[in-house]
Amino acid sequence: MRCTKYDITVVLCCYNSANRLQPTLKHLFKQKLNSDISWEVLLIDNNSNDNTAEVGTDIWKNFHSEINLTVISEPMPGLSYARKKAVSSAKGELLLFCDDDNWLDENYLQIAFDFMKNNPNVGVLGGKGIAVSSIEFPDWFTTYQGGYAVGVQNIGSDKINNRGYVWGSGMVVRTGEILSLYNSGFISLLTGRKGVNLSAGDDSEICKWFLLVEKDLFFNEQLIFKHYIEPFRLTVEYYKNMNNGFTLSQRALNQYDFILFLLNKKRKASFFKIISLFVIFLFERNRLKIKILLEFINKTPLTFHRQTKNILQSRKLFIENESEA
Repeated sequence: MRCTKYDITVVLCCYNSANRLQPTLKHLFKQKLNSDISWEVLLIDNNSNDNTAEVGTDIWKNFHSEINLTVISEPMPGLSYARKKAVSSAKGELLLFCDDDNWLDENYLQIAFDFMKNNPNVGVLGGKGIAVSSIEFPDWFTTYQGGYAVGVQNIGSDKINNRGYVWGSGMVVRTGEILSLYNSGFISLLTGRKGVNLSAGDDSEICKWFLLVEKDLFFNEQLIFKHYIEPFRLTVEYYKNMNNGFTLSQRALNQYDFILFLLNKKRKASFFKIISLFVIFLFERNRLKIKILLEFINKTPLTFHRQTKNILQSRKLFIENESEA
C-alpha cells in the first residue's frame, strides 16, 4: 500500500539544470498555501553530468524553507523514466510536474489543490504558460509558441478531452491514479526528452492513458506559470528539431487515438473520419493495422496486434481495480 505523507508532491525532472534552478526553486519557495496543506519537492536527477543535484540542494537550503526537498537519481536517460521514478517515490496525494524552467505563479499549488479536490473525475489538469527570456522573441515565436508550452490550452477554463493532451509543464495528476496506471501495465512507448535529444510526446501519452480509463483532461486559466526560454532555444533550427520530435511521437499517439476512437461508442464513424484513419495507417505502412481498420469498417471482430492488446488489457485492469477500491 502506498504511503502518503503530504497533500502535494512537486516534481522537477532535471537534466543538466544547474544554471536554471535558482528562479524555478525561488518561485516554488514563494508559494502561498493554506497552513493545513503539506507538500514536498522531488528533484529527479535524470543522468545529469553537471552538478544539478548539489546546486538544487544548496539553493533550497539557502531559502531556509520548512518544505522538504529530496534529490533522487534516475540513471536511465529519458523524461518518461524520470516521471516514472517520481511517481514511485512521491509521498503526496497530488503530483505536479514542474519543468526546470517553469516559474509557477505564487497561487499555483493552492489553486491546483482546490480544483482537484472538487473535481474527482479530472485526471490531468493544466494551466497557462507565459513566455519570458533574456532576449527579444523572434517574429515567428507567437505563431509557434504552443510548441514551447506557451499560451492558453483552450478558450476559457474547460474540459479539453477533444484536444487530447495537456502540456507536461505544470501538469497536475493524482499520484494514486497514475501509479495505478503503471501498475495496471501501461508502459511508455515514448521516452520524452533524452539529454539533448529533443524526443517528445511522453506527456501526451500519459494524457492518453487517462482518457482511456475515462478520466477528463482540464485546462484552468487561473493556473499560470512563466516559461523561461533560453536564447539557444529561440532559433529556427532548434524549433524545427523540436517540431520533428513532435512529429515522430505522433505515430505512437495515433495508436492511442485509434483505440479511443473505437471505444467511444457515442461517436459515429463518418466517411471523413474513416478516410483520415485510413491515411494514417497507410502512412505507417503496417498491413496489420490496415487490416484492423478494415475489420472495423466491415463490423467484423477485431484482431489487435500486441501493443494494442496490451493497452486494452491495462485499461481493463485499471477499471477493475478502481471499481473494487
